[in-house]
Amino acid sequence: MTGTPTIRDVARLAGVAVGSVSRVLNGHKSVSADVQRKVTKAIARLHYEPDRVAQSMRLGVTRTVACAIRDISIPDFGSFVTAAETMLRARGYTLLLATTDERKERELELLRIFLQRRVDAVMMTMSSEEDVALRRAIKQMRIPVLLVDRDQPADLDGVTIDHRRGTFAATEYLLRLGHERIVLLTGRPAMRPGRERVAGFEAAFAAAGMKVDPHLVRAGAFSAEFGFREASAILSSSSPPTALISGGMAMLPGVLRAVAQHGLKIPRDISIIAGSDSDLAALASPAVTAIRWSGAEQGQIAVELLLNRLEGGYRGEAQRVLLPTELIIRGSCAPPRKSR
Repeated sequence: MTGTPTIRDVARLAGVAVGSVSRVLNGHKSVSADVQRKVTKAIARLHYEPDRVAQSMRLGVTRTVACAIRDISIPDFGSFVTAAETMLRARGYTLLLATTDERKERELELLRIFLQRRVDAVMMTMSSEEDVALRRAIKQMRIPVLLVDRDQPADLDGVTIDHRRGTFAATEYLLRLGHERIVLLTGRPAMRPGRERVAGFEAAFAAAGMKVDPHLVRAGAFSAEFGFREASAILSSSSPPTALISGGMAMLPGVLRAVAQHGLKIPRDISIIAGSDSDLAALASPAVTAIRWSGAEQGQIAVELLLNRLEGGYRGEAQRVLLPTELIIRGSCAPPRKSR
């Protein structure tokens, strides 16, 4: 055979009808395992590439899923995207990736672009779950939209992380060591990870019969810059904390820099817990106790939920999955000096 192989060539080699090849390419559930195997083998032998433009015009879909995420350089987001793209590619979809920098204007712009590109579905974080314009724009998409670690609007699918339980475990651990002045740095309550971490922090104090000093809860952003600025300010105060929880995926570098600039030693002078595990947390000296979850698992489940909408015909209520967290104990925590 010469030239570019066609769908008829695949059907002839597989010994099946052209319609059967088409059903395999489009992921129909009615295809038998035997036909699926024959067609897949023929496609591999011929190096056949389906005409995605023709498929899109015929089916009214582009087989493209958009992902708008805060910052791809953050390891957990990187794991999420890699896992999602791998699963989508295996099912014949292309992932369109964009970063939002946690800016509402950028998110609104991207939603308009996704509509113009006629993507089949969207996965996204949101800079604010309370913003009316952003929620309205999402509602106008009229395609499946999945929230990444957000829970509002409540009628959308979502895969979230149990930050509340993770922060509770971290705070409880520090309280058991004897710490009372524990500072929590995290993002704004307008985003689920921020408010869930604050809720877990307060719940741990309440369970210990203690009250939280509101000045020790600094909820403003998840960035390293915010971590550095707030950690520096609180460590310079007349009554500095003995322990600190860095409640954000990108915040730990700023916190560690602030601690070093104040000439403090971990854990002798201050105990540190990272709100998200990372290579930095594991390789720091001493290694930093951290809250861990799987970004890759989050990405895989997100795609499963979207494909359930796109290919499984699911039209029911919002699909919600909450992924667990665990506290990884390392060498960055010890009893406060006054207790030793």
